Order: sequence, then structure tokens, then C-alpha cells
Amino acid sequence: MVIAKHEFLNIAHRGASGYCPENTMSAFNRAGELGIKWMECDVRLTEDNQVVVIHDQTVDRTTDGSGAVSGFKLQDLQKLDAGAWFSPEFEGEQIPTLVQLLDGLGSQCQLVVEIKDGIYFPRIIELTVSQILERGLESRVQISAFSWEVLVGVKELCPQIKTQALIAYGEEGTRGATVDGGEIPIYSDPQTLLRDASSYGVDVVCPPAAWIERSLVSILHQGGFLVRAWGVKDDASAEMLRLIEAGADGMTTNFPDRLELIFASFQNRRG
Repeated sequence: MVIAKHEFLNIAHRGASGYCPENTMSAFNRAGELGIKWMECDVRLTEDNQVVVIHDQTVDRTTDGSGAVSGFKLQDLQKLDAGAWFSPEFEGEQIPTLVQLLDGLGSQCQLVVEIKDGIYFPRIIELTVSQILERGLESRVQISAFSWEVLVGVKELCPQIKTQALIAYGEEGTRGATVDGGEIPIYSDPQTLLRDASSYGVDVVCPPAAWIERSLVSILHQGGFLVRAWGVKDDASAEMLRLIEAGADGMTTNFPDRLELIFASFQNRRG
């Protein structure tokens, strides 16, 4: 199968999180100011079934609070300071809801929503999809997860929403407690990954950057999948270029403006 020509996926990881506190409106707004079209966020579920934008299972690392996200009601969660940990200039930044982010999405922007709680709280899948559909954004928002089952659940609710499978890499056949304590499959064989990606009907396969090489990209492209890297290091300009040269279709990065320059330089060299 031949992959159709498409734009390179330069995705601002948790917003422009190299410049602003991750997963805050400041980070997403900064990405827009940098001219970045694609953004990525993480979502979890509060005690009162509100979908909020935060990466960790707890609020401890990125706010002045403590405890599990699922133990907070939204009104209490949004009293926490989600910006001062990064820099005093962001003091008072709130944890946004997915609704706030979707409603603030620029008209030219695309968003990848990583569902973090879907293994334990299936309700978040339904709520996330419904909030996307209510705004008519099913063609501009894609959903990612480290769980095949979560992505299948998304497709059952709305086949039009594209899904991105986040993949872990390790010894074939092992399983690892790598996502919120939930076991996920780990791959080392590209053909096994290709078989499962085809079986579960995803659109994009997202291996860790360290595993991506031209042969893996070629196998996945032949299966009809785009290949998007995750885990790109902040200071890894050489790694960004290596991934581009390997044929990767995009990657998430905390510094999307740097990737923009590297990709433009690569394109110019190719003529």
C-alpha cells in the first residue's frame, strides 16, 4: 500500500512545553504563536467526571497541590496553581478542561488527544469523543493511547476519528507496567507490530524515537500506516534529523520551532 502525500506532523508536545508549563493554555497559545499547526495534550478524568488536560496520574509534579487527579472535583482542581513550578511568570495558571482547549483551538489547528485514564475509567473515552463531536471537530482531532482497547473504543463511537497507537519497545512477548500501572504490550518485531496495528484498525503507529529506523518505517508504510515518533529529547536536533531521514511522518517535541527549522533545512537540501 502506498502512503498518500501528507504534511509533516510537527506536533507541539503538551503545547510548546519547552517554553511554558505543559498542558496549560499558555503552552497551547505559545505553540499557535510559533505558527505550529499540530498540538498534543493528555487527558484524565476528575472525581466528578470532567475531562481535564494533565499528564500525570497525580497533580504533585505540575501544581502546588497533592493527590490523584481522580480524587479532585473540577472546581477544586482548578484552584491549584499549575504554572509557578515552571516559572514565576506563569503563577496562577490553571489546569484546563478539554472543553476549554477545544473551544480555544485555532481554526487552522489540529490536536492529538492522548487518553491516559481509559484503562481504568472507560467513561473518559465516551466523554472525550462526545466533546469532539459536539464541536464538529472529528476531522481535526485525533486520539492516541498506549492501549489498543481504548483506541478500538474510540473507533466504535466514531469511525471518522483517526487514532494513533503509542507503542513501547522491549523484549518481544513481555508486558510492562508502563502506563499508570496498567500493563501494555511491548514490541521488538516490526511484523508483529504491523499485524496488531492492522488488526486493531488504527491510523498512525507511534514507536519510541530510539526504535525508529528506515526499515521499520518502510514496513509500517507498506501496511498503510503513518509513523510518528514519541520520546524525542529536548536537546536532540541530531535525533530529529535522523528521524526525518528515516522517513518518519512526524514527531512530538517540546520545541516545535526547532523541529520546524530542521525539517525546512532538510527539505531545502533535497531541492
